[in-house]
Amino acid sequence: MEKYQKEIVSILKDTVVALIILGIILSSLYIYTGRWPPMVVVESPSMSHGEDDPPASQLGVIDTGDIVAVKKVNTRENIVTYVEGRGIGHRTYGQYGDVIVFRPDGSEEHTPVIHRPVLFLEYNETVEGFDITNLSDLQYGVDWETSEGETVYGLTETVYIYDYGHRDVTLVINLERFVEYEHSGFITMGDNNLRSDQGIIDQGNLRNINEPIKLEWVEGKARGELPWFGSIKLVYIGRTDSVPTNTWRNLVISIVLLISIPIILEYAVEYYQNNYKGSNDNSKGTDKNSEASEKSERKKIIRIKEK
Repeated sequence: MEKYQKEIVSILKDTVVALIILGIILSSLYIYTGRWPPMVVVESPSMSHGEDDPPASQLGVIDTGDIVAVKKVNTRENIVTYVEGRGIGHRTYGQYGDVIVFRPDGSEEHTPVIHRPVLFLEYNETVEGFDITNLSDLQYGVDWETSEGETVYGLTETVYIYDYGHRDVTLVINLERFVEYEHSGFITMGDNNLRSDQGIIDQGNLRNINEPIKLEWVEGKARGELPWFGSIKLVYIGRTDSVPTNTWRNLVISIVLLISIPIILEYAVEYYQNNYKGSNDNSKGTDKNSEASEKSERKKIIRIKEK
């Protein structure tokens, strides 16, 4: 009965410690990201890189079933677009620029989208067009062109970005359809939303996404990645069609390791205590006994001499 009670107490202690550690981790994530929940589960392969269907999961790339931390942004300067990243060499998740999480048209009813901002359109009321000043950091005629010539101000027609993304396609952006909205915003696109020779931007092609993405619609930018474990949620909600095959293998291996490592460590510590610490204690005991015997012999010799 006493042994049983000790086991219960031990389990309760382990549970409390585990909950404390979990609380510390979640609190730290909340402090870092500035939002709750601090993470999202990726439900589609639109950000994957690869030729398979669905593309194989890769570390450092956002794939279906990954969990991604989302850090709150407060200003336009907190977000680096693909065009800006290409100019300064800033890359995240296998491509130039940041990755953002936003709600289409700013509606709480719409599922958040996690895509890469291609460029930022600054609405110019004077000419009823857009300024894209960061294009000037790239080489005209090699990296980009417009149907209006070598200018980045008051654009209203078509912008071409060459060698875009991991497949080096030509990205064609028709600005004319955005002028009617009369506001600034991001043009966004999933890394995997590519035709054979062109990229497919979100605006006008994805459901509920028509306008440039306003800053206030952005919930944050992606930071960090926990691969594969979000697939557990996708099983629960029944959305596993686009989960890469190798994700299941990697998930099983990860779970086995997470369970096995503490058990192995516990047995290793127990083995050490029983075999090495015990032998050291015995040797110390033997040394003490020998010292006591020597002292006893010395006393006997002294007594004999006194006689």
